[in-house]
Parts: sequence; structure tokens; C-alpha cells
Amino acid sequence: MKKTILKWYKPLLVRTCVLCLGLQFNYTHAQVSSVTIEASQNITNFMFEDSLGNIDDNYKPNYSGSYALGYRYQSKGGLLFTSKIGMRTAGASYVYDAINYGWNFTYSEVRLGLGYNYSFGKLAAHILVQPYFGYLLKAEQNLNNESFDILNSNEIYNIDYGLFASPGINFTPSEFVSIYLDLNYMHGLGNLETNTSQISNNRLFGATLGVAFSLTKKENKQ
Repeated sequence: MKKTILKWYKPLLVRTCVLCLGLQFNYTHAQVSSVTIEASQNITNFMFEDSLGNIDDNYKPNYSGSYALGYRYQSKGGLLFTSKIGMRTAGASYVYDAINYGWNFTYSEVRLGLGYNYSFGKLAAHILVQPYFGYLLKAEQNLNNESFDILNSNEIYNIDYGLFASPGINFTPSEFVSIYLDLNYMHGLGNLETNTSQISNNRLFGATLGVAFSLTKKENKQ
């Protein structure tokens, strides 16, 4: 009699556990569409390579910010799709022969992102890869205490492009609002200078704080 009960009980227990896990997966990986607003604090710099392939490590970083509006979609399986448009400042500084050089650029920017989000209830962890395209709106070069507008100097390109890698965490206090924090590394792929004998690329490390407002009510357990 005991063996008969165990033969009946064990398959039922396994099926119950599988069903519970499936319900939990469907709950935590609900399909969600959101609009986002975010602000970032960044450390920007240039990677400069001369005509001989030597990298100059004497460029110093600038501290700057950025902000963006966007759209975020998370599928039931945890895939994450993002798009955003915003403004970002970039630049660096350099000291040579007692002259202080500085560059301050302002870009309008579009990003598309693909990643994965894994939920632990109200907390979640995610990773995003975001190609970006930037258009230069303002470019200043500083020599000691003088500032020069170099936007139309034909010495720099007015476009920039590259990749962001952004791991982050997400907290969802309610079904309508979530808060996320991303750590960003940006690798510029476009040469900033029209002088093709040398290469300058944008680099960035930063942190983004954002708020997502849900457009769809999150699914409940079925």
C-alpha cells in the first residue's frame, strides 16, 4: 500500500513543482511596454592614435552628463528591446608645452538596444548592448582661457557612432513604475578628425538613473 501511494504521490509532486515554476516564470517575465526618462553622469575621454599607430595616454577626462527619453519592451521570455533619443556631452583635455587644451562637444543621439532581463520578483538584473548614432550640435576648443567654435572648421566630423555596453539592475515598486540603474561603457568607432593620418575616438564610462512608466498592465498568474 505504501509503495502504491509513493508511485502516485511522486509524479504528482513533480508535476506540481513544474507547474509552480512555470507560473512563476510567466509572472516574472511578463510582457511589458514602457516609456523611459533617464539622466546620466559620465566620464568622457578621447583615444588618440597617431600616424605611426602610437596611442597617446596623456589625454585627461572630462566630467559631463546626458539625458534621454525612450521606449522599452520586455518580452515574456526576458528579451529586452530599447530605443532612445537624447543629448550627450563629450570631450577631453590635454596639456602640452604649458598650454591647456580642452574640447567640449554636444551631440544629439539615437540608440537602439538589445539585451536580456532576469527577474527576481521586484528586483531584476539586465545587460544591454546599444549601438548609437550621434550628430554634433556644438564643438568648442579651449586654449588656456580662450574658447573657439570649431563646429564648422572642417577639422572634425559632425557624426559619431559606436557601441554602449550596459549592465544594470531594476527595481519595480509597482506594476506601473520601475526604476533602473545602468553602468555604461561606450566605445566610439567613428574617427572624430577629418585628418585621416591620425585617429581620435570617443570613450565614456558612466552611470544612468532612469524611470520606466508601464504602458501595459503586467500579467498576473494564470
